[in-house]
Amino acid sequence: MNLLNSVQRAILQNLPKLNKLQLATVAYQFKIERPVYYPDRQNEMQRFSEQQKSQLVAETQEKKKLPRDYYYKILGVKRQATMQQIKAAYYALAKRFHPDAGNSPPHASKRFQEISNAYHILTDESKRMEYDQLGMVKDEQSFLHKFTNVIKNRKVEVALPTTREELIKMTTGEPRLELTFLEAAHGLKKNIDLRLLKKCPACNGKSPQLINRSKPELCRKCQGIGKLTKKTATYTSIQACDQCHGKRYINRNECETCDNRGIVLETVRIVAQVPAGVKHGELIPVDNPKTKQRINYRVQVQPSDIFQRVGNNVLSDKHITISEAVLGGIFKVRGIYEELEVKLEPGIESHTTVTLKGKGIRCRDNPGDHIVNFKIRIPRQLSMKQRQLIMALAKTEDPTFERSI
Repeated sequence: MNLLNSVQRAILQNLPKLNKLQLATVAYQFKIERPVYYPDRQNEMQRFSEQQKSQLVAETQEKKKLPRDYYYKILGVKRQATMQQIKAAYYALAKRFHPDAGNSPPHASKRFQEISNAYHILTDESKRMEYDQLGMVKDEQSFLHKFTNVIKNRKVEVALPTTREELIKMTTGEPRLELTFLEAAHGLKKNIDLRLLKKCPACNGKSPQLINRSKPELCRKCQGIGKLTKKTATYTSIQACDQCHGKRYINRNECETCDNRGIVLETVRIVAQVPAGVKHGELIPVDNPKTKQRINYRVQVQPSDIFQRVGNNVLSDKHITISEAVLGGIFKVRGIYEELEVKLEPGIESHTTVTLKGKGIRCRDNPGDHIVNFKIRIPRQLSMKQRQLIMALAKTEDPTFERSI
């Protein structure tokens, strides 16, 4: 070791005398090879499998914490509820907690997901039987995953009302077009999902008149049991009948597409041209490509945290510090269409307004002005250095005297 250190010391002393080729040779001779570590794939796979098992255990423990009738409590029905009662409870809750509903409460999306899961589990006969016996469903995630994929692939997910009158009332109300403050000021092309009613293509709108003309009869496929037994060499499964859907009875005149309403709800994606400078409460005409009918949308402009509109004028506040108010200068102000610059004279007072001509809302009428209200922000907590500077400034100031009456 001492010999190696002495050789290195001698080489370092003679470094200025060596050329580039000799330096590279010396560096290569004394290069230390560092070991390369490769991961053990067997250990990595074992650790990955342990993580998956721990996640499955955590999920099962979380499921076990729930009561055995948890899905029934979500829908607000009893364990002996019929299929019609479950569907009625689902439609009532879905109309209230659907994320697309205008008056939906906060955290409605999570609540709606729980309601949908309970509905899909309890309306499937085999899954409901398994849930009643075990208090859980083994392949619940994979079973519900196909319903979530169907919902994502749809254009609009709508919880249909239970009666024909409610369905007509939902489409006859005045449509609203919600815009942000900047969208209304700039104008844009807005995509709208227009809801309209049409005759059911399956029954041609005749199911409400034909449903009571014939009596329900036993399902011929399941012989009135409502379940089908499938036997193979390895297992035996019980599933709901795919013809009567577990109802045991079928009606030849019953239409499952429209649920005997005679009409179905259809959505059409249209593009509405919103002009620049549109006001709150104005009407925007939109043509329905299906029925060639003109529909007027009522504009709902959301309030802004920065701007306020009065006619075509825009009002905003700009906060400055004490030193900026005393010294003045050029300040940048956020505008509707661009960033604006305002020059202030030294000694400006608080709540001084500056009007920028032609920087307000641009519309077909004359463009408005942008009125900036400058407010001096007084700090409530000062550091030691700031307090010393303020006290030094106070000593140099002259006292102010009020004019006597």
